[in-house]
Amino acid sequence: MNKSQKIQEIISLRQPLAQKLTTVEENLNHLQITWHKLEDYRNHLQFKTQDEKVLSKLQEINFSDSKTKILESLEKLSKLSSRFQRETLNIGVVGRARQGKSRLLQSITGLVSGEIPDGDRQHCTGVRSTIHHNPHVETYGEVWFYTEHTFLHEIIYPYYTALDLGQNPISIQDFANNPLPTLRLEGSENQAKYEHLKRYHIHFSEYSHLLKSPSPRNIRQEEIRQYVAQDDENGERIYFNYLAVKEVKIVCQFPNNEVEQIAVVDMPGLGDTGIGDETRMIQTLAEDVDFVLFVKMPKPSGDYWADVDVKLYDTVNASLVDLPVKLWSFMVLNQTNKDSKYGDNSANCQDLIESMTEKHIHVSDYIIANCANPEEVNEKILEKTLDYLSNNINQLD
Repeated sequence: MNKSQKIQEIISLRQPLAQKLTTVEENLNHLQITWHKLEDYRNHLQFKTQDEKVLSKLQEINFSDSKTKILESLEKLSKLSSRFQRETLNIGVVGRARQGKSRLLQSITGLVSGEIPDGDRQHCTGVRSTIHHNPHVETYGEVWFYTEHTFLHEIIYPYYTALDLGQNPISIQDFANNPLPTLRLEGSENQAKYEHLKRYHIHFSEYSHLLKSPSPRNIRQEEIRQYVAQDDENGERIYFNYLAVKEVKIVCQFPNNEVEQIAVVDMPGLGDTGIGDETRMIQTLAEDVDFVLFVKMPKPSGDYWADVDVKLYDTVNASLVDLPVKLWSFMVLNQTNKDSKYGDNSANCQDLIESMTEKHIHVSDYIIANCANPEEVNEKILEKTLDYLSNNINQLD
């Protein structure tokens, strides 16, 4: 069975679950309507009787708890339904900045730094991108923007709350036209987060027009980096469109046509100081990702599992409370050789594998591969991931 057949089998195994969920949703919606009618009838009866015992019994009936449970169940079922009805298998690639995450994505998709930013300087990826295979089109992008309302509520307000900056701006104009409140909290982390907020404020005029733009906006291949990256290919921070972008979909032809129903999700590297980034990452993993590849590149001079590595693992683990991340993830250790600018890190790759359990980082398996080598990525990473999902997708779902 080739890769294409494996992926199709995985997706087809989900169809009965999607159909079952549709039936359950219909039943819950009917129950919700009936429950509302019953509550209305209870309220009507209260005006029809003056018997205190009857009134007491009627008032004891608790409708709110049951209605809340129904709404919560419908919300969860909606997310599951979207997952099982997808026509692609979504693999999320997660890692700190400068670990080889972008190189891995480039090896899978055939894209380059113009579409998937990489670099050795600062954080370069600014927003989440989902990359789909389509052999019949030229590479293009679709961009979804925040609206002025969602920008204030999802991006700006969390900074005011976390940094104790006082009253939230009442409008987008209020945020743009008035100076930021003075930061009174101490500590370098708070200062760094405040600097991040200042970036939104100082450069507002350079991206604000996009908050009024309809979504999605189709863009050409050569425009993609201007919407997903913080810097150009020379490492100069001249792009600010990403500050208004919620997500980007990139459509291109993958080098390996056997993986046509795979989509890969590029998550911004953990380690930046943007408030709310972690929450958005958890939401994405819970709703849009079927499997996670953690990426770490050990330093040839010696490396260890740092606190930020453990935090990244815990963040992913928190996204699906009922499904331990060890059941739906691999650890990819990015191997470099002596001829690369990084040097040979083979020994340190093995050392990190042996010390994973000490830091309570538990995954289904680990893979040592050169993320910049498409052949290794295809044979060692994609093949192993698809085999694992073929054998375990029913249990996971």
